[in-house]
Amino acid sequence: MMLILQLKKRIEILEAQVQELLKVQTAPTLIAKEKKSPFVKPTVVEIFDYACEKLSNDDALKFTEKFHAHYEANGWKVGRNQMKDWKAAVRKWDLTTFVTTNQNTKIKNGKFDSDAAQRIYNDAHNYTKG
Repeated sequence: MMLILQLKKRIEILEAQVQELLKVQTAPTLIAKEKKSPFVKPTVVEIFDYACEKLSNDDALKFTEKFHAHYEANGWKVGRNQMKDWKAAVRKWDLTTFVTTNQNTKIKNGKFDSDAAQRIYNDAHNYTKG
């Protein structure tokens, strides 16, 4: 009989210890937080590839040129804050303004230069290969 009482007492002690361990493991201060990776500027090729999902190649080239130039000039900031997700910024831009029209074409020496975006893409693509 004494042995049974000792075993019951030991079981109660072990159950209390298990409960304490469960409380400690679920404490919010001990849960490891994921560290966010710092923002990495996208390449022109990455922007172009992402824009091609929503626009034709010609329109994507025009969009890529304007998007990259805009954020490169602003230090990749959205307002006063550092950009966190460039794909979200692409989605936020009104892509319908980049559908083929002559008004979005670069002007060079008084003439339209429709090859400007293609040259920028080719330069960037060759730069990333080398």
